[in-house]
Amino acid sequence: MSDRAIQIDWSLTSIEIARLSALLADSLLAAGWPVFRCVQADESLTLLFAQMLRPPHSVQTILAELPPLLGKLSKQIGKQKAACRHHSIVVNYGGVAGQDLDWVADQTGLNASDVIELHSNAVYTVQFIGFLPGFAYLTGLPEELQFPRRNSPRARVPAGTLAIGAHYCSVYPWESPGGWHLLGHVEKVMFDPEPPGDAGHSLLQAGDTVQFVRADHA
Repeated sequence: MSDRAIQIDWSLTSIEIARLSALLADSLLAAGWPVFRCVQADESLTLLFAQMLRPPHSVQTILAELPPLLGKLSKQIGKQKAACRHHSIVVNYGGVAGQDLDWVADQTGLNASDVIELHSNAVYTVQFIGFLPGFAYLTGLPEELQFPRRNSPRARVPAGTLAIGAHYCSVYPWESPGGWHLLGHVEKVMFDPEPPGDAGHSLLQAGDTVQFVRADHA
């Protein structure tokens, strides 16, 4: 991508990429490579380096070393699986924050309560973090609730808004524009810019599982 970045595109699942990402970064750092960040997307991983890629850490060298290293690390993916966490997130469905709930119900031919039950009974998996810091793309959305994005995005979606778009579900961690369909609101902080210690900024990490719980059932 540049003299400080390499992008790897592959056919692994996003969850496998997530688990491989942490292992790869640690291995390259241990080998003396000046990696300072691994950025995961849906089907790719970008390695960002702290300095230009030049001997002894040249593009040619890393391209020669990556395939056998990735083969070795892929065997450890199973061990990483146990590190993934499960989150139960309480949601206030409907209301001003979930102004598209009735629209979704109309599209499905269900009533709003059935839509809520369908959505909250599913178990979601964090595929990757993107768009905004802490914005987790969750898969596992029931097919009945999969609709294209809005034709015209809203200029302002409040932080904490639960929304669905295409085959994804997410919670907006920041107030921002957004083109997804809004179902409700959560109180849990999805991204903390100043967390204590080394806890990390994003509540959700790739590979984590999530289930949404109705506030009146919590």
